[in-house]
Amino acid sequence: MDQLIDSAARIGRNVTIGHGTRIHGNVEIGDDCSIGDFCVIGQPGPGKDNPPLKLGAGATIRSHAVIYEGSTIGPSLETGHHTVIREGAVIGDNLRLGNFSDIEGSCRIGDFVRMHAYAHVGKGSDIGDFVWLFSLTTLMNDPLPPSHLAQPVTIGDMVTVCVNAQCMPGVEIGRGAFIAAGAVAQGRIPAGVIVTGPEGDIAGPVRFMMHMESRTRHPWHRHFADAYPERARDRIAALGAEIDAEAAAAADA
Repeated sequence: MDQLIDSAARIGRNVTIGHGTRIHGNVEIGDDCSIGDFCVIGQPGPGKDNPPLKLGAGATIRSHAVIYEGSTIGPSLETGHHTVIREGAVIGDNLRLGNFSDIEGSCRIGDFVRMHAYAHVGKGSDIGDFVWLFSLTTLMNDPLPPSHLAQPVTIGDMVTVCVNAQCMPGVEIGRGAFIAAGAVAQGRIPAGVIVTGPEGDIAGPVRFMMHMESRTRHPWHRHFADAYPERARDRIAALGAEIDAEAAAAADA
């Protein structure tokens, strides 16, 4: 059989399902989804009587993805290859999840979040809207590994976490902050600041960042809103203005 589809699965209209894909029964799949080859949708989680996987309309799920039952995912999900979303995730509109990335259980992820390849989101993480997690970023949750302790990461709206940055257990990253490549983010980070280096030093406000050749300046919402769907752009402008004001007030305090 090319496809293994449980008869109990609720599948919307105009859904395409690739070769060798398994659809378990405890799922609800929205209209106009495209599911690639060798995926597992609604993988049973631990325990019994788990809630269904609710996958919003218009998803594009590429080959070898595994999505567990018990998560609620908004419209227009887009995954790369070999991705995992564990049980208990609540995910908003238009998440883009890069190749080989994983989202562990019981996470909350806002709208229009972008995760590049090999991003790891630890269990219980709370991520706001319009957040960027670039390749090889890690969101941890165990302050004394291995242990039964849990201190998940919290990331505010419009935060950028650059390549190979590490978010330590319990860190709270304020809205609009910029975590530089290779930095270690820890403690409580104010809105709109740059974090650099292995000690998580605050190097100044994000508004001081500029690409010298092009004269392009941060915050990114002033020059990058056109990379998002049109329906998101008014929200970007309004949220960006709020964060600019919050960061300015914190700097003046």
